[in-house]
Amino acid sequence: MRNSTLRATILPAMLTALAAAGLHCSDSPAASGLDASVTPDAGTPADGSTIATPMRDGRYCEILLGTLSATGVSFDVYNTWGLNDCPAAAWSALTVAGVQTETHSAVARINGPRYWMQDRFEAAMLLDPTPRTIGGIPMRLGGRVSVSLADAAGPTTYRTRTIQRDTVTVFDAAKPVYELVDPMGRVFTMQSYSVQVAADLTAATLPGVGARLQLPTGWQFRTRVLAAPLRVVATGGMATVVQDDLANTYILSSG
Repeated sequence: MRNSTLRATILPAMLTALAAAGLHCSDSPAASGLDASVTPDAGTPADGSTIATPMRDGRYCEILLGTLSATGVSFDVYNTWGLNDCPAAAWSALTVAGVQTETHSAVARINGPRYWMQDRFEAAMLLDPTPRTIGGIPMRLGGRVSVSLADAAGPTTYRTRTIQRDTVTVFDAAKPVYELVDPMGRVFTMQSYSVQVAADLTAATLPGVGARLQLPTGWQFRTRVLAAPLRVVATGGMATVVQDDLANTYILSSG
């Protein structure tokens, strides 16, 4: 398939699929589909062993710079977390065309603003901690993600995706969590919420999100307050994520 055809027919689906994966990612050349880990904050030790800085309701944005091939697209994922809170004026001035011109990238995606709903990461590291300014906004390379043509096909909402991720995601005790439960009883805990689809979403309005979702048959939305910390371990270096129709992202936490 020629790159022009890929851009016109497959790329839009790929870009939407990336948001469903959370976009906190790390490349593995031998793997196919989505290969992902997390983007830590500025206070992370050099070995990336822990992230203690509170993250909940922290605002961040991402820019994805992509390279096309006959089989898919590979993105460098730049993230503002730990450097700035994605300043609104600079972010709203960004355009895909402008980012492509500035960075000399074949394709680009502007993803954000988003807000974390976990409290911290453990055992995570940046791919490159050196800041790079894009559109006047300092960012760092959090990782790389490769999306195959096969993975880009099909629906992007309420579709589970397995990603490579060597992290532990922590939700603290006595904090609220927002969860999707699929027809098999698996529980997915909200990792971040987005204001790209629903601009009025805030941490305070998340309890009402369930009434706004177009849940597939057998899916449920629920909220609860944790009696004990919830630690989500990427077993075997893999994690499973899903996205709702408001672009909020959830990580498999049980089942």
